[in-house]
Amino acid sequence: MENRIQKTNRQQALVAGLSLLLMAIVAGFAYGYVFQNIYVANSGATTLRNLNNSDFLFRLFLYCFVIVLILDILVSCYLYLFFKQVNKSLSLITALFRLIYSVVLGIALLKTLSVLQLLNDLPQSEVMIMTNLKSFLFIWSFGLILFGCHLFFLSILVFKSNFIPNILGVLVLLASICYIVTNVANLLMPNYANYKETIDMVLSMPMALGELVLAIWLVFKGGKDRKR
Repeated sequence: MENRIQKTNRQQALVAGLSLLLMAIVAGFAYGYVFQNIYVANSGATTLRNLNNSDFLFRLFLYCFVIVLILDILVSCYLYLFFKQVNKSLSLITALFRLIYSVVLGIALLKTLSVLQLLNDLPQSEVMIMTNLKSFLFIWSFGLILFGCHLFFLSILVFKSNFIPNILGVLVLLASICYIVTNVANLLMPNYANYKETIDMVLSMPMALGELVLAIWLVFKGGKDRKR
């Protein structure tokens, strides 16, 4: 019975860890490369030109984010299953925050679908396209606050466990604080865009490290035999 439980925990850890790693790759490509090379915040004309010249890439961006959305739901479920051995109620709250974030991300993606429709209209409306892209970023930013809350509760689960190194909890907690602070500032500060590039440069590493290191631990160590 104990071996069966351990095997199940190992499978849960592997699915969650591999999904997190795959998500990091897909999201990094879709947003970090494709979107950043298409969207120019202060220039609707340049953005529209980039969209027309990179129609395939923009569609690829959408497909990639659909994959990210599916992986997010998968991670929510398997992290819940893995961490319910630590605290079932807290694990459920942690999963729910990520699932709610996934819903918000899905709503944000609808704005990018609207952009595809607008590109087919003649004449193309530069204002409407920029409005939809900014709405996508705004809604997603709100969702990332919820994602930060998910990471906060996840860090508590890591600390409460007696088989995950506390340093992972510290990294996840730091990532949660960075996500919450930067996205609250993005939504509330009217001049945040003036500092966004610098802040992202400073906070991008701790935001990425939290889940990335935990994912690596889940893949190589999660669910394996351990001394309590």
